[in-house]
Amino acid sequence: MHQDDGAKSSIKMFANIFISFIGAGILGMPHAFKEAGVIEGSAIMALIGTLSVKAMLLIIDCKKKITWKKLDHINGSVLSSDGKIASEEKELLKVAENGEVDKVMDEVVDELLLQNPHHEIDYGDLGYYALGNSGRALVDTSIVISQIGFSCAYLIFISDTLNNMFPVLSRHQFLMSLLPPLAVLVNFRHLKKLAIFSLFADFANVFAYCVVFWFDFAHFDKVKIHPQVARISGLPFFLGVAIYCYEGAGLILSLEASCARDSRDKFRNVFKLTLFLVTTLYIAFGACGYLSFGENTEQMITLNLPSGPFPAVVQFCLCFSLFFTYPIMMFPVVLLLEKKLLPDGGKSSYYQGCILRGCVVVLSGIVVLVIPNFSTLMAFFGSSCCTLLGFVLPGIFHLRIFEGHLTKCEWFIDIVIIFLGLVGAVIGTRDALLRLLAGS
Repeated sequence: MHQDDGAKSSIKMFANIFISFIGAGILGMPHAFKEAGVIEGSAIMALIGTLSVKAMLLIIDCKKKITWKKLDHINGSVLSSDGKIASEEKELLKVAENGEVDKVMDEVVDELLLQNPHHEIDYGDLGYYALGNSGRALVDTSIVISQIGFSCAYLIFISDTLNNMFPVLSRHQFLMSLLPPLAVLVNFRHLKKLAIFSLFADFANVFAYCVVFWFDFAHFDKVKIHPQVARISGLPFFLGVAIYCYEGAGLILSLEASCARDSRDKFRNVFKLTLFLVTTLYIAFGACGYLSFGENTEQMITLNLPSGPFPAVVQFCLCFSLFFTYPIMMFPVVLLLEKKLLPDGGKSSYYQGCILRGCVVVLSGIVVLVIPNFSTLMAFFGSSCCTLLGFVLPGIFHLRIFEGHLTKCEWFIDIVIIFLGLVGAVIGTRDALLRLLAGS
């Protein structure tokens, strides 16, 4: 029997999903609530969270559908010892071909794949299956741009925070000093070398968010300005920031693949519960931050923390966390670029790979110089690439891959997700570009 090293317990699944969806975006949520208002912001965040879960589960459904088709065509020795598919598996294969993706299907697919552990499907494969080479290129490009965008947000936060703590250097000087060590970290070929730093970063994140919450509540009674309940003009900006917060959308298949095959039937329920908690946390963090500081809420809520050693420790923890999260976010980018741009996918050209990775880090620094505003950058990348990966493409892929086997309700849900994603992308990107041109 094949040894599966994936996560088996629900707690480990929860931790992996939670870490993937809680990032720097949460620090900009109070400012986004300032723009949209408490009621409007909470309602939009809940809607975005619900649609995100549905869209990401569509991606998993598509993976299962393609897996069955692949299993139906690969060599019979992979499927069974005697070269044939068992009769009960044939019946279930017919069910799968009719577009039904349920627990029974998951169990049989996982059992068959135990004999072929290298048969995982990624987001790019879905794009190729649904739209051909253009589909794969669209997915890969969106992932590269969005991951670079996330990394740029980290650079902005670290440089702004360090400049606020130590004004002896400008934010640009801090930014330039960050790039060389990050270029070294990005050149690590295996993420396990960063595992210990990643663990410390996760603890630093949790500690920092708890302290910021505490300062929010301690500041409630000092706010004299009545909070904004709703502000329609802030809707496009809030949409971009909200979608950006679900930055793990492009990693959904990797998260599912990280689970042990005999435990993947639990993934859906754990994923739904985790995203419910994540959305609740985003709403609570954003609303409390705005209600605490009113119209004085900064683009990054940490800039509202009072001066003193304890808040300084919190800000340093976040800087430490994001500094070591940067190479992790860049990891899929450099692998994809090496595969596309270098001979043999970079396997036989180590030094060329080093140069390429260094150039990617420099590119992120240039983007920060062009878009130095934390909230505007979140809104821009959220409205463009994140909307594409999290809403538009899942709906399109599901329509194409399950073509002819969808109920009217399923078809309608796909169309709604695609439509809302396109609307959000257009109005959100437009608003972010206007803010960028206005310098706000």
